[in-house]
Amino acid sequence: MATILELNNQQKLSYLSAYHCIGRSDTNVDSVISAPEISRMHAVIQWTDEHWVIRDISNNGTWVNSDKLIKEQQHQIRIGDEISFAQQGSHSLIVQDLSPPQDMLLAVEQSDMSRSENAITLSDNNLLPSEQQPEIALFYVQSKNQWYKEFINDVEGRAYPVANLDTVHFANRDWQLKLNNLSENTIQLVKPKLLAHQIKYRFNLSQDEENTELNIIAADKNLCLSNKVHHYLTLSLARHRDDDANKGIDEYNQGWRLPEVLAKELGCDITLFNTHVCRAKKQFREMLGSACDGDILIERKGKNIRFSGTCYRIYKGRELIVNRGQDKVALTVLHG
Repeated sequence: MATILELNNQQKLSYLSAYHCIGRSDTNVDSVISAPEISRMHAVIQWTDEHWVIRDISNNGTWVNSDKLIKEQQHQIRIGDEISFAQQGSHSLIVQDLSPPQDMLLAVEQSDMSRSENAITLSDNNLLPSEQQPEIALFYVQSKNQWYKEFINDVEGRAYPVANLDTVHFANRDWQLKLNNLSENTIQLVKPKLLAHQIKYRFNLSQDEENTELNIIAADKNLCLSNKVHHYLTLSLARHRDDDANKGIDEYNQGWRLPEVLAKELGCDITLFNTHVCRAKKQFREMLGSACDGDILIERKGKNIRFSGTCYRIYKGRELIVNRGQDKVALTVLHG
Protein backbone atom coordinates (compact mmCIF):
# COMPACT_ATOMS: atom_id res chain seq x y z
CA MET A 1 0.00 0.00 0.00
CA ALA A 2 1.26 3.50 -0.81
CA THR A 3 3.12 5.27 1.99
CA ILE A 4 4.54 8.70 2.79
CA LEU A 5 7.22 9.57 5.33
CA GLU A 6 6.35 12.62 7.43
CA LEU A 7 9.77 14.23 8.00
CA ASN A 8 8.61 16.90 10.44
CA ASN A 9 6.71 14.54 12.72
CA GLN A 10 9.46 12.32 14.12
CA GLN A 11 9.67 10.60 10.73
CA LYS A 12 6.28 8.95 11.03
CA LEU A 13 5.27 6.56 8.25
CA SER A 14 1.68 7.04 7.02
CA TYR A 15 -0.39 4.82 4.73
CA LEU A 16 -2.41 6.53 2.02
CA SER A 17 -6.15 6.14 1.74
CA ALA A 18 -7.66 6.09 -1.74
CA TYR A 19 -8.69 9.70 -0.98
CA HIS A 20 -6.15 11.10 1.47
CA CYS A 21 -6.57 14.65 2.76
CA ILE A 22 -3.75 16.61 4.41
CA GLY A 23 -4.34 19.74 6.49
CA ARG A 24 -4.62 21.46 9.88
CA SER A 25 -8.05 20.16 10.90
CA ASP A 26 -7.83 17.30 13.35
CA THR A 27 -11.30 16.01 12.43
CA ASN A 28 -11.56 16.23 8.64
CA VAL A 29 -8.15 15.08 7.36
CA ASP A 30 -6.11 11.88 7.26
CA SER A 31 -2.71 13.48 7.95
CA VAL A 32 -2.67 16.42 10.37
CA ILE A 33 -0.09 19.22 10.18
CA SER A 34 -0.58 21.51 13.19
CA ALA A 35 0.68 24.87 11.97
CA PRO A 36 -1.17 28.18 11.43
CA GLU A 37 0.12 28.58 7.87
CA ILE A 38 -1.46 25.24 6.90
CA SER A 39 -5.05 25.38 5.63
CA ARG A 40 -7.67 23.30 7.43
CA MET A 41 -7.80 21.17 4.27
CA HIS A 42 -4.58 21.90 2.42
CA ALA A 43 -4.04 19.19 -0.22
CA VAL A 44 -5.48 15.90 -1.40
CA ILE A 45 -3.62 12.81 -2.59
CA GLN A 46 -5.87 10.33 -4.36
CA TRP A 47 -5.81 7.15 -6.43
CA THR A 48 -7.21 7.81 -9.89
CA ASP A 49 -6.80 6.08 -13.27
CA GLU A 50 -4.38 3.55 -11.78
CA HIS A 51 -1.94 6.11 -10.37
CA TRP A 52 -1.58 8.57 -7.49
CA VAL A 53 -2.05 12.31 -7.94
CA ILE A 54 -1.86 15.30 -5.62
CA ARG A 55 -4.04 18.42 -5.78
CA ASP A 56 -3.47 21.68 -3.93
CA ILE A 57 -6.64 23.16 -2.39
CA SER A 58 -4.97 25.65 -0.02
CA ASN A 59 -4.36 29.38 0.32
CA ASN A 60 -0.58 29.17 0.84
CA GLY A 61 0.40 26.60 -1.76
CA THR A 62 1.85 23.10 -2.14
CA TRP A 63 5.21 22.12 -3.69
CA VAL A 64 6.41 18.88 -5.27
CA ASN A 65 10.19 19.03 -5.18
CA SER A 66 10.94 22.58 -6.46
CA ASP A 67 7.67 23.02 -8.39
CA LYS A 68 4.73 24.90 -6.91
CA LEU A 69 1.47 23.25 -7.89
CA ILE A 70 -1.25 25.08 -9.73
CA LYS A 71 -4.22 25.23 -7.39
CA GLU A 72 -6.90 22.58 -8.04
CA GLN A 73 -4.82 20.97 -10.81
CA GLN A 74 -3.82 17.33 -10.50
CA HIS A 75 -0.13 16.41 -10.48
CA GLN A 76 1.07 12.78 -10.65
CA ILE A 77 3.51 11.88 -7.89
CA ARG A 78 6.45 9.48 -8.02
CA ILE A 79 8.55 7.56 -5.52
CA GLY A 80 11.12 9.86 -3.93
CA ASP A 81 9.13 13.06 -4.50
CA GLU A 82 9.34 15.58 -1.66
CA ILE A 83 6.00 17.28 -0.99
CA SER A 84 6.03 20.55 0.98
CA PHE A 85 3.21 22.71 2.32
CA ALA A 86 2.89 26.53 2.74
CA GLN A 87 6.43 27.06 1.49
CA GLN A 88 9.08 25.02 -0.29
CA GLY A 89 10.95 22.74 2.09
CA SER A 90 8.55 23.11 5.03
CA HIS A 91 6.31 20.46 6.60
CA SER A 92 7.73 17.96 4.11
CA LEU A 93 6.65 14.46 3.13
CA ILE A 94 8.67 11.95 1.13
CA VAL A 95 6.81 9.50 -1.14
CA GLN A 96 8.01 6.04 -0.11
CA ASP A 97 5.72 3.62 -1.96
CA LEU A 98 3.06 3.94 -4.67
CA SER A 99 1.26 0.61 -4.50
CA PRO A 100 -2.53 0.71 -5.09
CA PRO A 101 -4.72 1.40 -2.03
CA GLN A 102 -5.65 -1.62 0.06
CA ASP A 103 -7.76 -2.42 3.09
CA MET A 104 -5.50 -2.67 6.12
CA LEU A 105 -5.20 -3.02 9.87
CA LEU A 106 -2.86 -0.50 11.50
CA ALA A 107 -1.46 -0.93 15.00
CA VAL A 108 -2.90 1.76 17.29
CA GLU A 109 0.34 2.00 19.25
CA GLN A 110 3.28 1.63 16.88
CA SER A 111 6.44 0.35 18.53
CA ASP A 112 8.71 1.40 15.67
CA MET A 113 8.73 2.20 11.96
CA SER A 114 8.47 -1.42 10.83
CA ARG A 115 5.66 -1.93 8.33
CA SER A 116 5.57 -5.66 8.96
CA GLU A 117 4.89 -5.18 12.67
CA ASN A 118 2.52 -2.24 12.51
CA ALA A 119 0.43 -2.88 9.39
CA ILE A 120 -1.47 -5.90 8.05
CA THR A 121 -2.79 -5.95 4.49
CA LEU A 122 -6.23 -7.55 4.35
CA SER A 123 -7.79 -9.92 1.85
CA ASP A 124 -11.55 -10.54 1.84
CA ASN A 125 -11.01 -13.43 4.30
CA ASN A 126 -8.53 -13.27 7.17
CA LEU A 127 -7.68 -15.41 10.18
CA LEU A 128 -5.67 -13.26 12.58
CA PRO A 129 -2.98 -13.05 13.79
CA SER A 130 -2.23 -16.15 11.70
CA GLU A 131 -3.87 -19.11 9.97
CA GLN A 132 -2.10 -21.44 12.41
CA GLN A 133 -3.12 -19.70 15.64
CA PRO A 134 -6.15 -17.52 14.90
CA GLU A 135 -7.90 -15.40 17.50
CA ILE A 136 -10.42 -13.66 15.25
CA ALA A 137 -11.81 -14.04 11.74
CA LEU A 138 -12.16 -10.79 9.81
CA PHE A 139 -13.98 -11.07 6.49
CA TYR A 140 -15.85 -9.09 3.85
CA VAL A 141 -19.26 -10.19 2.52
CA GLN A 142 -19.71 -8.72 -0.96
CA SER A 143 -23.44 -9.42 -1.16
CA LYS A 144 -23.93 -7.17 1.89
CA ASN A 145 -21.03 -4.76 1.24
CA GLN A 146 -20.07 -5.28 4.88
CA TRP A 147 -17.04 -6.37 6.94
CA TYR A 148 -17.52 -8.72 9.90
CA LYS A 149 -15.44 -10.08 12.76
CA GLU A 150 -15.84 -13.38 14.62
CA PHE A 151 -14.07 -14.33 17.82
CA ILE A 152 -12.64 -17.83 17.55
CA ASN A 153 -13.22 -18.62 21.24
CA ASP A 154 -16.89 -17.52 21.15
CA VAL A 155 -19.10 -20.55 21.73
CA GLU A 156 -21.97 -18.95 19.81
CA GLY A 157 -19.74 -17.94 16.89
CA ARG A 158 -21.50 -14.63 16.34
CA ALA A 159 -20.41 -12.35 13.50
CA TYR A 160 -20.24 -8.65 14.38
CA PRO A 161 -20.29 -5.94 11.69
CA VAL A 162 -17.28 -3.60 11.68
CA ALA A 163 -16.70 -0.31 9.87
CA ASN A 164 -13.83 1.93 8.83
CA LEU A 165 -11.71 3.14 11.79
CA ASP A 166 -13.19 0.56 14.18
CA THR A 167 -10.72 -1.07 16.56
CA VAL A 168 -10.17 -4.83 16.81
CA HIS A 169 -8.00 -6.55 19.40
CA PHE A 170 -5.77 -9.59 18.90
CA ALA A 171 -2.19 -10.62 19.61
CA ASN A 172 -2.33 -8.41 22.72
CA ARG A 173 -2.59 -5.28 20.57
CA ASP A 174 -5.29 -2.92 19.35
CA TRP A 175 -5.59 -2.49 15.58
CA GLN A 176 -7.56 0.10 13.65
CA LEU A 177 -9.43 -0.93 10.52
CA LYS A 178 -8.53 1.27 7.55
CA LEU A 179 -10.89 0.63 4.63
CA ASN A 180 -10.67 2.16 1.17
CA ASN A 181 -14.13 1.15 -0.08
CA LEU A 182 -12.81 0.32 -3.54
CA SER A 183 -15.63 -2.21 -3.92
CA GLU A 184 -18.34 0.49 -3.87
CA ASN A 185 -18.01 1.14 -7.60
CA THR A 186 -18.50 -2.52 -8.42
CA ILE A 187 -21.20 -3.41 -5.91
CA GLN A 188 -23.80 -3.54 -8.70
CA LEU A 189 -21.77 -6.29 -10.39
CA VAL A 190 -21.99 -8.67 -7.44
CA LYS A 191 -23.48 -12.03 -8.38
CA PRO A 192 -26.84 -13.04 -6.87
CA LYS A 193 -26.32 -14.97 -3.67
CA LEU A 194 -26.56 -18.74 -3.99
CA LEU A 195 -29.20 -20.56 -1.95
CA ALA A 196 -28.62 -23.78 -0.03
CA HIS A 197 -30.68 -25.91 -2.42
CA GLN A 198 -28.62 -24.67 -5.40
CA ILE A 199 -25.47 -26.43 -4.16
CA LYS A 200 -24.81 -30.18 -4.31
CA TYR A 201 -22.17 -31.72 -2.05
CA ARG A 202 -20.25 -34.97 -2.26
CA PHE A 203 -18.09 -36.04 0.68
CA ASN A 204 -15.44 -38.68 -0.04
CA LEU A 205 -14.50 -40.30 3.27
CA SER A 206 -11.70 -42.85 3.57
CA GLN A 207 -12.50 -46.22 5.16
CA ASP A 208 -10.51 -45.32 8.29
CA GLU A 209 -12.16 -41.85 8.36
CA GLU A 210 -8.74 -40.20 8.44
CA ASN A 211 -9.20 -38.29 5.17
CA THR A 212 -12.16 -36.30 3.86
CA GLU A 213 -12.50 -34.63 0.47
CA LEU A 214 -15.39 -32.45 -0.61
CA ASN A 215 -16.70 -31.89 -4.13
CA ILE A 216 -19.40 -29.36 -4.86
CA ILE A 217 -21.50 -28.40 -7.86
CA ALA A 218 -22.63 -24.77 -7.74
CA ALA A 219 -23.36 -22.09 -10.33
CA ASP A 220 -22.58 -24.57 -13.15
CA LYS A 221 -19.14 -25.24 -11.68
CA ASN A 222 -17.80 -28.57 -10.45
CA LEU A 223 -15.28 -27.76 -7.72
CA CYS A 224 -12.98 -30.14 -5.88
CA LEU A 225 -11.90 -29.04 -2.42
CA SER A 226 -8.84 -31.07 -1.45
CA ASN A 227 -8.48 -33.03 1.77
CA LYS A 228 -8.72 -30.63 4.73
CA VAL A 229 -9.31 -31.21 8.43
CA HIS A 230 -12.29 -28.87 8.44
CA HIS A 231 -14.08 -31.03 5.83
CA TYR A 232 -14.50 -33.73 8.48
CA LEU A 233 -16.25 -31.22 10.72
CA THR A 234 -18.60 -30.29 7.85
CA LEU A 235 -19.15 -34.00 7.18
CA SER A 236 -20.04 -34.55 10.85
CA LEU A 237 -22.60 -31.76 10.66
CA ALA A 238 -24.05 -33.33 7.49
CA ARG A 239 -24.37 -36.69 9.28
CA HIS A 240 -26.33 -35.05 12.10
CA ARG A 241 -28.65 -33.44 9.60
CA ASP A 242 -29.18 -36.78 7.86
CA ASP A 243 -29.91 -38.46 11.22
CA ASP A 244 -32.66 -35.92 11.89
CA ALA A 245 -34.05 -36.37 8.38
CA ASN A 246 -34.26 -40.14 8.97
CA LYS A 247 -36.23 -39.44 12.15
CA GLY A 248 -38.78 -37.47 10.16
CA ILE A 249 -37.78 -34.05 11.50
CA ASP A 250 -38.78 -31.30 9.10
CA GLU A 251 -36.09 -29.64 6.96
CA TYR A 252 -36.22 -26.33 8.82
CA ASN A 253 -35.32 -28.02 12.13
CA GLN A 254 -32.85 -30.63 10.89
CA GLY A 255 -29.27 -30.78 12.09
CA TRP A 256 -29.16 -28.09 14.76
CA ARG A 257 -26.61 -28.91 17.48
CA LEU A 258 -24.73 -27.10 20.24
CA PRO A 259 -21.10 -26.37 19.25
CA GLU A 260 -19.73 -27.54 22.61
CA VAL A 261 -21.43 -30.94 22.14
CA LEU A 262 -20.03 -31.26 18.62
CA ALA A 263 -16.58 -30.20 19.79
CA LYS A 264 -16.65 -32.95 22.42
CA GLU A 265 -17.68 -35.51 19.77
CA LEU A 266 -14.76 -34.45 17.59
CA GLY A 267 -12.30 -34.49 20.48
CA CYS A 268 -11.36 -30.82 20.33
CA ASP A 269 -11.94 -27.67 22.35
CA ILE A 270 -14.35 -24.93 21.29
CA THR A 271 -11.55 -22.70 20.01
CA LEU A 272 -10.30 -25.35 17.58
CA PHE A 273 -13.89 -26.17 16.61
CA ASN A 274 -14.60 -22.52 15.72
CA THR A 275 -11.28 -22.34 13.87
CA HIS A 276 -12.38 -25.21 11.63
CA VAL A 277 -15.77 -23.54 11.07
CA CYS A 278 -14.07 -20.27 10.08
CA ARG A 279 -11.66 -22.09 7.75
CA ALA A 280 -14.53 -23.95 6.09
CA LYS A 281 -16.48 -20.72 5.51
CA LYS A 282 -13.35 -18.93 4.34
CA GLN A 283 -12.68 -21.61 1.74
CA PHE A 284 -16.26 -21.42 0.47
CA ARG A 285 -16.17 -17.64 0.19
CA GLU A 286 -12.91 -17.84 -1.73
CA MET A 287 -14.18 -20.58 -4.05
CA LEU A 288 -17.59 -19.03 -4.78
CA GLY A 289 -16.71 -15.34 -4.46
CA SER A 290 -19.49 -12.81 -4.18
CA ALA A 291 -22.19 -15.49 -4.52
CA CYS A 292 -21.35 -16.89 -1.07
CA ASP A 293 -21.03 -15.44 2.42
CA GLY A 294 -20.32 -18.78 4.10
CA ASP A 295 -23.70 -19.48 5.68
CA ILE A 296 -24.74 -21.59 2.70
CA LEU A 297 -22.24 -24.15 4.03
CA ILE A 298 -22.60 -23.74 7.79
CA GLU A 299 -25.20 -21.60 9.49
CA ARG A 300 -25.92 -20.57 13.06
CA LYS A 301 -29.15 -19.86 14.92
CA GLY A 302 -28.89 -18.70 18.50
CA LYS A 303 -26.42 -21.00 20.20
CA ASN A 304 -26.85 -23.80 17.65
CA ILE A 305 -25.03 -24.62 14.43
CA ARG A 306 -25.76 -26.90 11.48
CA PHE A 307 -24.77 -27.92 7.96
CA SER A 308 -26.86 -25.83 5.57
CA GLY A 309 -26.91 -28.19 2.61
CA THR A 310 -30.07 -29.95 1.49
CA CYS A 311 -28.53 -31.93 -1.42
CA TYR A 312 -25.59 -33.99 -0.22
CA ARG A 313 -24.04 -37.39 -0.60
CA ILE A 314 -21.48 -39.17 1.58
CA TYR A 315 -19.25 -41.95 0.27
CA LYS A 316 -17.15 -44.11 2.56
CA GLY A 317 -14.60 -45.65 0.27
CA ARG A 318 -16.72 -46.68 -2.74
CA GLU A 319 -19.89 -47.22 -0.71
CA LEU A 320 -22.65 -44.61 -0.81
CA ILE A 321 -23.79 -44.31 2.82
CA VAL A 322 -25.85 -41.11 2.67
CA ASN A 323 -27.88 -39.80 -0.26
CA ARG A 324 -30.03 -36.85 0.68
CA GLY A 325 -32.03 -34.67 -1.70
CA GLN A 326 -30.41 -35.89 -4.94
CA ASP A 327 -32.09 -37.93 -7.66
CA LYS A 328 -30.51 -40.42 -10.08
CA VAL A 329 -29.75 -37.72 -12.63
CA ALA A 330 -27.78 -35.74 -10.05
CA LEU A 331 -25.97 -38.94 -9.04
CA THR A 332 -24.77 -39.39 -12.63
CA VAL A 333 -23.50 -35.82 -12.71
CA LEU A 334 -21.58 -36.21 -9.47
CA HIS A 335 -19.94 -39.41 -10.66
CA GLY A 336 -18.78 -37.66 -13.82
